[in-house]
Amino acid sequence: MTNYSHVMKNHGKTFFWATAFLEKETANNLYSVYAFCRRIDDLIDENPNHDTSYKDFFAAKSAWDKDKYTGAFDELKNIDKEYLPREDILKEFLIGQTSDISHKQPDNINELLIYCYRVAGAVGLMVCDVIGIKDPRLKYFAIDLGIAMQLTNICRDVNEDASINRIYLPKDMINIELENYKNPTKQEINKINSARNALLNLANKYYQSGEKGIAHLPPRTARAVLVASKLYQNIGIKILNRKVSYESYRVYLNVFEKLLITIKLIFKLNKKKNIDNHNEMLHSSLIKLPDVHIK
Repeated sequence: MTNYSHVMKNHGKTFFWATAFLEKETANNLYSVYAFCRRIDDLIDENPNHDTSYKDFFAAKSAWDKDKYTGAFDELKNIDKEYLPREDILKEFLIGQTSDISHKQPDNINELLIYCYRVAGAVGLMVCDVIGIKDPRLKYFAIDLGIAMQLTNICRDVNEDASINRIYLPKDMINIELENYKNPTKQEINKINSARNALLNLANKYYQSGEKGIAHLPPRTARAVLVASKLYQNIGIKILNRKVSYESYRVYLNVFEKLLITIKLIFKLNKKKNIDNHNEMLHSSLIKLPDVHIK
């Protein structure tokens, strides 16, 4: 069996830190899912500017269309059939990734949340599959945790995304031309930071919801997911607390900060018997997508 831990270690340091709590088989499954998602993401993001062919990505997608995904993606061959991510979830993930090829700034928060579901909420559902979570109520919270993390990514990377001609802040929050993100006036900087901060506060609502499901996971898995969640959330908290401007340095947590947060969480987790109610309004933008909570 190929071990993909090196992919997460090199590219997902926050996640890799948290996997120290996991059992070996669970960790290996998650390494495989991460490696798959990372490869697809890189096939989109690392194409040269103005290259519209994306032939490697479409070759992978075509192989999946013809031969079912279990034969198309090498990373997923490591996972026992019982724990493979569902095909409908992978489809949503690929739709989200494909949308970045012809990127269009979302018109509103609903469009942004659909995108976040596809590229990250779907990953939360993949994780549910590979660790054997069947209860649909817990999947609501997994979606929310994925959305929260993607919102954090978007807010952390506004400047980097603008450099590759992508703007994820919705137009109904802020309608500034792409070139003005790259060469902003002081007034535009303030407007962009304000919109970004509003998204970080929204992310915290999704983190709070996502955390409700963590206590119902297997103990070691719960510990790892809680650590990963809090580390990611604290990137956004650091941006807000330090009032870091979007065009300034890229915010991350250093080893001391990670260690301090992790130590605080070691004894925090309490097992719950009853699953908390999910706020279905968090999924009001996600109608007809798999596993969402819509009455």
